[in-house]
Amino acid sequence: MSAEKERDGEVLLEIKGLRTHFRGDEGIARAVDGVSYSVRAGETLGIVGESGCGKSVSALSIMGLVPQPPGFNAGGEILYRGEDLLQVSENRLRELRGNEISMIFQEPMTALNPVFTVGNQIGETVSLHQGLNREQAREHAVVMLDKVGIPAPEKRVDEYPHQLSGGMRQRVMIAMAMACKPGLLIADEPTTALDVTIQAQVLDLIRSLQESEGMSVLLITHDLAVIAENAHHVAVMYAGKVVEYADVMQLYRAPRHPYTIGLFRSLPDLAPRDQPLATIEGIVPSAFHFPGGCRFRTRCSLAQERCSAEEPLLEPVSSDGGHTVACHFIDETDSLRA
Repeated sequence: MSAEKERDGEVLLEIKGLRTHFRGDEGIARAVDGVSYSVRAGETLGIVGESGCGKSVSALSIMGLVPQPPGFNAGGEILYRGEDLLQVSENRLRELRGNEISMIFQEPMTALNPVFTVGNQIGETVSLHQGLNREQAREHAVVMLDKVGIPAPEKRVDEYPHQLSGGMRQRVMIAMAMACKPGLLIADEPTTALDVTIQAQVLDLIRSLQESEGMSVLLITHDLAVIAENAHHVAVMYAGKVVEYADVMQLYRAPRHPYTIGLFRSLPDLAPRDQPLATIEGIVPSAFHFPGGCRFRTRCSLAQERCSAEEPLLEPVSSDGGHTVACHFIDETDSLRA
């Protein structure tokens, strides 16, 4: 499939009813429990939610990196260009990882190997997938370091992770992820532990590489401001499920799920100026003990008896069907934004 054709917005990745669970001392943890979303070619899908909502586990499921045991697939499909990644062999997954689908992890210092130079780690990817020899791989690593804005790449290519700053290590992670020009880049909290200036640089870099290479991006974050600036569509996750899915402009103009509205009202830059900063009482429930019915009901001011008895499904709330919300009382959520 050509990059030009992919830019037309065809669905590159489609998640259908994904269930990734873990066995533990307390029973079964339903970390991802019936999640569905899609990523179109050339676009960015933002996944947002509090810690413990299942964002990172869904990404690891796509990459085939969920440790088994204790993790296991309990159902669903992960379709990449129509191929179900949950049904392919481990050899096929290795062919895809780093080549067709790459991932930037949250903490580069733990993701990078401390005993190998950054050049060796970038070069390993292209040696494996593109058959380059050591000299060619090193040359390619220099090119990639230069592309991600690391000064003196000919020198840095022979340095070790501990010799680089946090921002530079994150750029090395991006260089590794981009080395084989993947169709899909998964960025899991790519600006964690970086100062504000470096955060902006890293996000600008990902965006510019996306535009130049025509790749799709799955951007996982808890920061709604980052989503606003970088995503085309947004999936809001809570307690292992997607509770709202929309075009980024639709979501920011009129969020409809009580949880999404609560997230907006709890952020200083996004909350109404004439109202006090709000909070969402309570915490995300344990994946071992999700409440029945609506999982947000224990923290929701609109919760009624129906919310305990019946789980809400994602239903369209826009004329084009592109904005979906899982709430029994959608018509009443306007009062939460007032």
